[in-house]
Amino acid sequence: MRSNDGEGPLLERKRMNQYTYHTTVLNADGDFRRMIKPSALFRYVEQAAADHARAYGMDDAFFKAHHTAFLVGKQAAQITRMPLRAEKLTFLTACEPCKKGSMKRLTRILDEAGKECALIDSRWIMVDTDRECILRQPSWYTPGYWNENLDGELPQLVHKAKELTCAGSRTASYSLCDLNGHVNNACYLDIACDALPLEVVKGGPLKFVSVKYHREIPLGSQVEVFYAPSADGWYVVGRREEHAAFECYLEFTK
Repeated sequence: MRSNDGEGPLLERKRMNQYTYHTTVLNADGDFRRMIKPSALFRYVEQAAADHARAYGMDDAFFKAHHTAFLVGKQAAQITRMPLRAEKLTFLTACEPCKKGSMKRLTRILDEAGKECALIDSRWIMVDTDRECILRQPSWYTPGYWNENLDGELPQLVHKAKELTCAGSRTASYSLCDLNGHVNNACYLDIACDALPLEVVKGGPLKFVSVKYHREIPLGSQVEVFYAPSADGWYVVGRREEHAAFECYLEFTK
């Protein structure tokens, strides 16, 4: 196990191959409640995953040489307590090997007292950047990086709705897109939260979300966004060229 705090290998009772990432919630990532925005929470999780890979030699040059990239296919978050602006957090992230083209990664977010604030269950896919196809298995093996099995998971189900309200369209602008040239996985939460009626997001912080990424939204393209109440929360779908680009289900604390 490795850490970004300079302390070297970590010894824990479970002997899990995991990576420890420390950060402080930035002022710019706080919302009107002085809580971290849901999209920022996903961005921090993505950063922890990237640093985990780099700690084992899988940096940009590595992926370029192997003509591969990791993308998030779907993910869910269960938030016990939404962290506050300037709060110091610890991210414990670990992953399984690729199984049938999908890699499970669990990230637990702890506060300074060591109490869990949130659990994020991300399912990553590996793509061949030359052939633009999903790979079932990587062409390399990295000892100590993966865990054969991780305990725990979150429901990835998106509760759909039929009677939808149009929230307008969004352009995949410069600020929404990442190094892959399309909307970053975390920014879909900004699009979803912006689509919902203001009284919904003002009613209480997010406590659960599941997102499915169906089709990328390239820089400069547009997506039509629709929403509707569903189950105990809200359903949001974004459509590009009449096909679903993403779907998500959100529940807020009341």
